[in-house]
Amino acid sequence: MKPTSIITLSLTTLAALAVMTGSALWLGAGEPRKPYPKATPPPPPSPVYTPSRERAQTAREIAADARRHNELLALEIERALVARDPQQRETAFTFLLPELLQDAPERAVVMVAHQEPGEARDTLRNEVARQWITRDRDAAIMWMHSFEAEAERHASARVAVDTLAAIAPEQAIYVADQFGIGRDDGSLEHLVQIWATANLGEATRWIEAQPDGPRTEQLRRRIELVRAQR
Repeated sequence: MKPTSIITLSLTTLAALAVMTGSALWLGAGEPRKPYPKATPPPPPSPVYTPSRERAQTAREIAADARRHNELLALEIERALVARDPQQRETAFTFLLPELLQDAPERAVVMVAHQEPGEARDTLRNEVARQWITRDRDAAIMWMHSFEAEAERHASARVAVDTLAAIAPEQAIYVADQFGIGRDDGSLEHLVQIWATANLGEATRWIEAQPDGPRTEQLRRRIELVRAQR
């Protein structure tokens, strides 16, 4: 076969393939695309239930278990106080006391009341004040007001104010005023100045919402001082 004939035959073959391919693509384009099948829905729940061999507790039994659990929490906290081991106390205050304050704060109150005056009582009282004030402010304030000794009232309130100062300065000021602390020694003014330095807009909005009077002006001056320094 001549070279010319071979070339002609090859070109003819390629042209035919191109026509066939184009026709196939055109025909395929006209067909709607088939979507992928959706996931099969889960089967309905079985009507056959296997009964549990364990008896379900009654409401009275559940309540009794909760009381025993809270009693154990209080007992472990008191043991940590008596042991005077810093690590054991830290564990009790970090894991046990928060749970007790959440479920049975009245037990924490009784536990503090049963402690004799001294280091263990002061430590437990201050820790309860520190944790409870962030969970239930009003309940913690009522508890701190219940102390007969003014020294205990002020000591626990100081702990509560210092705790709130870093996370909620306006709440710290409120608690301080409930116990009459922080106005005479300048600590509240210092607290407000630190607050304004960190967040001037927030401190300004708070002070503008306070009633007019010497107590408000006492704190407003610190905010304006921070504003002037900027």
